[in-house]
Amino acid sequence: MPLSLVVVLPLLLAATAPATPDPNAGNDTAAGPPKDPVAGLPAVIAPPQIAWARVRDGAVTVELCEDWNPAKNVWPEQALVASETYAVPAFGFFRVPHKYVAGGVRAARNDPYLFRGAAKLRFPAGTHRLLLRSRGAAVLFVDDKPVATTPFPPPGTDDKPVKVQDKFLDLGGDFRFAPPGNRDAWCEFTSLGGEHRVVLETVVGYVIGPKTRRRPELGETVAAWSPAGSTDWYLLAPGHDTLAYDDAGWTRYAAGEEERLAAVDAAARARCRDTEAAFWERRRAAAQAWLAATTEPPVPALPAGFPAFNPIDHFLAAKIAAHRAESAAAPRGVDFWERIHPLLEARCLGCHQGGQPKGGLHLDTRSGALAGGDGEGPTIVPGKVTESPLLRRVRSTDPDERMPPQGQPLTAAEIAALETWIASGAAWPEFRPTPTQLTPLSDDLAFLRRVTLDTVGLVPSLAEIEAFRSDRTTGKRAAVIDRLLADPRAADHWTSYWQDVLAENPNILNPTLNNTGPFRWWIYESLLDHVPLDVMVSDLVTLGGSAKDGGPAGFGIASQNDVPLAAKATILTTAFLGVETKCSRCHDAPAHAAKQEQLFALAAMLEGKGIKLPATSSVALDKLAAGGRRPLIEVTLAPGTVVEPRWPFPQFAAAAVADELAANPADSRSRLAALLTAPANERFAQAMANRLWARVMGRGLVDKPWDWERSQVSHPELLRWLGRELVRSGYDANHVLRLILSSHAYQRANDPALAQTSPLFAAPAARRLSAEQIVDSAFAAVGKPFCTEEASLDIDNIRETDNALNLGQPRRAWMLTSTSNERDRPSLALPRIQAVCDVLAAFGWRATRPDPLTDRDTSANPLQPALLGNGTMGGWLTRLSDDHAITALALESDSPEAFVEAVFLRILTRPPRPEERARLVPLVADGFADRILPTPSPPAVTGPRRPAYYVSWSNHLDADATRVRQAQEADARRGDPPTPRLRDAWRRRAEDVVWAAVNAPEFIFSP
Repeated sequence: MPLSLVVVLPLLLAATAPATPDPNAGNDTAAGPPKDPVAGLPAVIAPPQIAWARVRDGAVTVELCEDWNPAKNVWPEQALVASETYAVPAFGFFRVPHKYVAGGVRAARNDPYLFRGAAKLRFPAGTHRLLLRSRGAAVLFVDDKPVATTPFPPPGTDDKPVKVQDKFLDLGGDFRFAPPGNRDAWCEFTSLGGEHRVVLETVVGYVIGPKTRRRPELGETVAAWSPAGSTDWYLLAPGHDTLAYDDAGWTRYAAGEEERLAAVDAAARARCRDTEAAFWERRRAAAQAWLAATTEPPVPALPAGFPAFNPIDHFLAAKIAAHRAESAAAPRGVDFWERIHPLLEARCLGCHQGGQPKGGLHLDTRSGALAGGDGEGPTIVPGKVTESPLLRRVRSTDPDERMPPQGQPLTAAEIAALETWIASGAAWPEFRPTPTQLTPLSDDLAFLRRVTLDTVGLVPSLAEIEAFRSDRTTGKRAAVIDRLLADPRAADHWTSYWQDVLAENPNILNPTLNNTGPFRWWIYESLLDHVPLDVMVSDLVTLGGSAKDGGPAGFGIASQNDVPLAAKATILTTAFLGVETKCSRCHDAPAHAAKQEQLFALAAMLEGKGIKLPATSSVALDKLAAGGRRPLIEVTLAPGTVVEPRWPFPQFAAAAVADELAANPADSRSRLAALLTAPANERFAQAMANRLWARVMGRGLVDKPWDWERSQVSHPELLRWLGRELVRSGYDANHVLRLILSSHAYQRANDPALAQTSPLFAAPAARRLSAEQIVDSAFAAVGKPFCTEEASLDIDNIRETDNALNLGQPRRAWMLTSTSNERDRPSLALPRIQAVCDVLAAFGWRATRPDPLTDRDTSANPLQPALLGNGTMGGWLTRLSDDHAITALALESDSPEAFVEAVFLRILTRPPRPEERARLVPLVADGFADRILPTPSPPAVTGPRRPAYYVSWSNHLDADATRVRQAQEADARRGDPPTPRLRDAWRRRAEDVVWAAVNAPEFIFSP
């Protein structure tokens, strides 16, 4: 629709314009420029300075002006120079492209800044209505004349009446009510035709005090128009005729714009990373040189009778063959794993394993027992009972010699078992009794479900199933692996894993102990862009970008912690080195080699200067000596000691490595990043490879990825080979994942008799899905939109930035967080988010992550089936509403058999078994022919409209806020109404089929 404006002032026509309400009452509205200046705006507003020759035809040119730092909320008095320019299709804005700095990490924009959109528009002749909507103070100009303004937001409050929302501006028809926190102004204008210049300017952000601000959010900033004689509204859009500005139209437009902005953001990240390309090319060359100078682990020959798809299968087969030979040759006597290991575990390993075993004696491995302790020689001598000190110790009555030193001595039967075991040769098999018989390859659909869950965290769609089934090529599995590893959804799946490992712990209201910034966005974008793991870890360690806007700087925050970066140092050691240092936070670790000084030296590298140990980070020596007992822990770092930055792990890499490999050898964070990720630090590459392996194979090659000191390494040569493959690929996680997923070992069928995958990886066990996989897959399988509230308790943006986060509109489970508030006020509940969080928590998800975690609890509990089968979220999944994919399936299916088949394929990735088909097909066959009803007409709108009430911090103390939340909670429990297009009786039976499939025990397991 061509657009040309001739603005007629005054714009306000008393017969049609609404009165201006109290500016502190809800979302403020106005009817064009008032006679008196709008709050914060000058009486005379200078026209914008636009270089119109650079304004693109058919688009809105946006300029962001960040070179501005007002001390209070004022309109800029002078022209501001644009710091960034881009084009959009219409005057409809809800966010700007994110700002990125070196490394492609998010940075903060100036707060506040000026946002400007300009376009050349044409209107038809006539008298039309014009709408300005903005969260901040805004002015709409036509031909350099201000025609509509909105004020600066009012001061913050927590008791604004909820019912002021009844007064929100309504201009008739399908007019879209202003979202929370926005202000409106409108006017009538007359157009005579011809091109005119339209500019929207708004101040984004709000000054609370000298150092405090509100989040600089656009809200929903819009310029829209309603043609003469019409009640419909459209976005001002120079290149489009009919971008409807109603609820449905805005949803469509915003979805398209978000997709476009995501591409803009990705390009910006790539440009920022290009600034470091030369450095990383040097690092890649150094890695290749290291590989060439060091010995490759030989790939074993494949034993006879074993299948192999790649070298991984060779390593595994060689270990299985060796175990079989060891078991066959083992002397007969006392069974080690049945009789001896439980004895050692119960009476010996408390002191004799890990990094600091008593007397230097390891009894957690056969080699340790044969080596013995400090100066004593072997503790056991196979075949020679009288020469084995272990027997002398357990028989002794001397309190200085006997073992165990405390508690009851070993019984005669236990000592006799040790004697028999040693006399028969002290056989100590590397593995507990475990299956060594390989299972065959899984069938195609089981493989597809498993690999799709392991890569993108979702069950495969019907389209993916059909494409895989119809592929007759021999390389179909390799092709699907490549496709899934490149799928953007993989970033969603892996983000939740790294949130746990790195203890990402933002709180949406009032930070508490060990809360971090929301660096989830950096995790997600790094995974989305396939950033190499060494680059990703380097970005994390250097703590760049903005802590509040999603940069890795948020990792450096541990609120209310006396030494935040010591908490972060423990995360780095467990995540990337497999060194547990949690105990070293306050004293020397009693069961590990790490000293408190080592942890604080690492923390000082993060700090960039020495750290003084506070008394609150140490155990008092007088308390250790109380009671006259020997303390179980040691404190070797006195409070008040200043620990300087230094690399505390020379066993992994020499400190001098950083002189060559650090981006800035003078910077301690840069040195730390280089030392953690250097090729010579084989522990890093192996630790990362082990994490990837454990995630998709059900157990690690090192069974505790975070604590190698107290773990068994089942396949050290395979682990070394995988680590070198990671280095060889440029630390590309997908390269290692591709090798694992392509192996015969990964693709083998599950052994239903196994509770856990064999440590020899001869046969996998069914793996319980993660909480996020269960929730995301459930929504994806039934095709129900993932629809919750915003993850915020300040949706209208009136609180200071430091005390209220907005984590956006969740679309996958990893985007959720704790909904708690510091006083558990019911008005601040988020019932839809809470319904999903309840299911997540039942399956092991943590709403808060004050400390790192690798392996979640996957044990069964009664809440799991109760919530999935009968909880609020379960109702959303199974009720056939209009937006439910199974509803569409029910309408489109040609037969009851086809409907049941499609439901099972969607949800369980397999056709129904004969007994299931026999039971369920008759259920939906009854009434199938006349199940469909005519599409009903939409209900007529009667009476005045009003927006759905919202509750935020600004009004949560109003008594109505609690009532509104209670009504929203009841709505959430009821869920969406069932579709009127299906007969109720038949629909309920169809819902039973869906319920049965979603709640089948196999749904929550990987096949």
